Amino acid sequence: MANSVISRTGQLWIFILAVVLLLAGSFLPLFERLGISWTVGTIAAVAGYGIALAFIRCPNCGVRWFWKALLYAEIYGPLFKSPECPICKKQFGEN
Repeated sequence: MANSVISRTGQLWIFILAVVLLLAGSFLPLFERLGISWTVGTIAAVAGYGIALAFIRCPNCGVRWFWKALLYAEIYGPLFKSPECPICKKQFGEN
């Protein structure tokens, strides 16, 4: 993940926030004593993925990577494996 374009563009924190919300919203309602309803969990999970869709983007071409990956699933792999934008092919250096 350290070599990923998400990490090299300084957007790893946004990705982590999105994943935490998605997982928390999905699993915390299973534990009834926490008092988190399925409605609140669903809203948190959708908000987590929405954050990734809206805010993780290429600093060079401006393409929202996760939004684009909704249509073209082959984009997901390069986001986590490659140091370049899968759309404009701009190479990003280390942070």
